Amino acid sequence: MKRFFADLGKGIKSVFKGPASKDNLFALDNRVPIGSAIPFGLQHILAMFVANITPIIIVFAAIGLLDSQLGVQALLGAVFMAGIGAIAQLLIGVRLPVVLGTSFTFVPVLLTIGTSTAAASDPVTAYYTILGSIIFGALFAIVFSLFYRWWGKLIKPIVPAIVVLGVGLSLLTSGANSFLGGTTVITNIINTGETGTPVAYFCYIIVALATLITSLLWSIFMTGVWKNLNVVVGIIVGYILSCCFPGMINFNGLAITEFVGSHGVIDYPHLINITRIRFELVPCILTSICFIATTIEAIGNTDTTAKIALGRKATAREINGGLIIYGANSAIAALFGAFPLTIYAQNVGIVSQTKVTNRFTIFLGAAFLVIASFFPPIANFLFTIPDAVIGGSMVILFGSIAIIGMKSISEIGWSDKNITITALSICLGFGMTIATVTIGDGTAMSLNIFKALGVSWLGDMLSNNVLNMFIIAFILSWILPEDMQIHLFHKKEQQ
Repeated sequence: MKRFFADLGKGIKSVFKGPASKDNLFALDNRVPIGSAIPFGLQHILAMFVANITPIIIVFAAIGLLDSQLGVQALLGAVFMAGIGAIAQLLIGVRLPVVLGTSFTFVPVLLTIGTSTAAASDPVTAYYTILGSIIFGALFAIVFSLFYRWWGKLIKPIVPAIVVLGVGLSLLTSGANSFLGGTTVITNIINTGETGTPVAYFCYIIVALATLITSLLWSIFMTGVWKNLNVVVGIIVGYILSCCFPGMINFNGLAITEFVGSHGVIDYPHLINITRIRFELVPCILTSICFIATTIEAIGNTDTTAKIALGRKATAREINGGLIIYGANSAIAALFGAFPLTIYAQNVGIVSQTKVTNRFTIFLGAAFLVIASFFPPIANFLFTIPDAVIGGSMVILFGSIAIIGMKSISEIGWSDKNITITALSICLGFGMTIATVTIGDGTAMSLNIFKALGVSWLGDMLSNNVLNMFIIAFILSWILPEDMQIHLFHKKEQQ
């Protein structure tokens, strides 16, 4: 016990050790001058803020509670717990430069629970069923993580690498849609031929391109540590340019009631009514399966971060600490009405792009999230950033996650076995989530076949490419022989 608390104190103190120096931006420990730390910390927050609340918006819209007080509570809880969870990971958990955000991996399952449960006729009951499944799954994840030293041996190196690749692939659609103006603008044009705003469509493309080009030029021509602020500079320029097109930014979103309720300038995250939590067998099982997949995802992101920040693989202590905090944070998040939070891949991408690995810097960014959850206008302002700006600044980062996954596979080795695992994971695991068929004058997702067969929950599960790729990679990593040779891969060599 004495060693435990000594290690805990050492981990916390190492973040705040002085003297402060700009050179520490590229070191894991020690302080950075506030004037330098704040913009780099905010860069991490700008990269994840919208994505952090998007899963909640999707699920709450589906179950009909988006404009309710429960929706407000969940949004505040997500912002609050993302900050608290990141701080916990930085100080006592994984102790690597990571940021937490609401996981997209759970969205298909939570939609299935919220719309297919017997209680779906009552949206509030469906919501509390979702929260019950999250609490159960998070506790399962904590217990599961405690035995990592045993089951971790079953996870071959190719599996976390495939999962990181899957996360990167899952972000590509989001990045591309945002770059093209956002799903709302795209849908309006397809349905009506107009953007739904006073702004012509080409203006959205101009903003996205300007944001992207600014980020690239800043990183190319700026010198010193400030060149690594290319993402936040791109967002600032893109936002200012958006203001030049009246109607592109919905300034009504700055109204306190628009996003986080009507309690005034100061509000705070609220605990849910725990007496209404429902634990149902099937929802708990489905969510627990997702927690297994996101646990492997967390291992992949942790190992990738350690390689980027420290040039080595993550230690067992780092992985164990990260997984336990991940499970505990997700369980507590549910008590605040939010959904499971995981280590965000896009922030791993920022570390990869900027090489800024300082925990003190990211700690300040996480503290900003906590503050934002108590001051709704701050969150409202960040929420007004147009999708085109987010897309312009994020497409490189989103794409880099897939590249990091490919690089990890390359480091493991392109053996015939690993090529086969990667190929099948991409084609089946990712391919089926984007496969469509032509029906009449339109198209439909091929996975809708399961809805037609009366097992829509299976279709919703299979729509999660990260979960698919994890299952395929894990099974194949064990059933395929290590020394397998496929003639197709060696045909050219033989010729």
